[in-house]
Amino acid sequence: MAATLKALDRNTTKRSELRTLRETEEGLPAVLYGKDRKSAPVQVDALEFIKVYRQVGKNGVIELNFEGQGTYPVMVYDMQVDPIKNHVLHVDFYSVDLNKEVEAEVPVHLTGEAVGSKEGGVVQQMLHEILVKAKPNDFPDSIDIDISELNVGDAVQAGDLPKGDKYEILLDAEEPIASIVPPTEEPAEDEEEADEVAEEPPADQEQTGDETTKTE
Repeated sequence: MAATLKALDRNTTKRSELRTLRETEEGLPAVLYGKDRKSAPVQVDALEFIKVYRQVGKNGVIELNFEGQGTYPVMVYDMQVDPIKNHVLHVDFYSVDLNKEVEAEVPVHLTGEAVGSKEGGVVQQMLHEILVKAKPNDFPDSIDIDISELNVGDAVQAGDLPKGDKYEILLDAEEPIASIVPPTEEPAEDEEEADEVAEEPPADQEQTGDETTKTE
């Protein structure tokens, strides 16, 4: 279910004024665009945006409400986040038609403990997100796959992912998603000690240039 977020037209895009908006911790600069509409700078409340974004999820639909101008269904296309303060700095809203399919990245979650893990194998996940096509309201929050039956050497491919009636996975069926790889073998301690002894020169020898001379 979509959540509503109030928005205002933003008449300026100067860097100094964008910075001022961010420093208030209330006004969050954003941009609204879509396939059939021109890009327009907008502003939303920062705290309200975080609340709504957590509610609908990564690919959820937000109803962007402009007072006196109407409401537009949008998805969050991109977000700029301050890496130090972890604050949202800017948001890209993509205007969508609820009756037309769009593409978006959906997280892949591995569930269960693989048999191979219990035997010392290591779970290696190659893809954490996959491209999916669906109508805006039909995107799954994530695509989960149970790996509990996998042994060492087994792998999960895109064709093994659960199918949905309302979405299409845009990935080759043989694309690897995750695998259980054998544990890395470490050399035995006695072998390591033997190698170290072999590398040390005898006490009665001196190494000079490319020649070894015996001391008297």
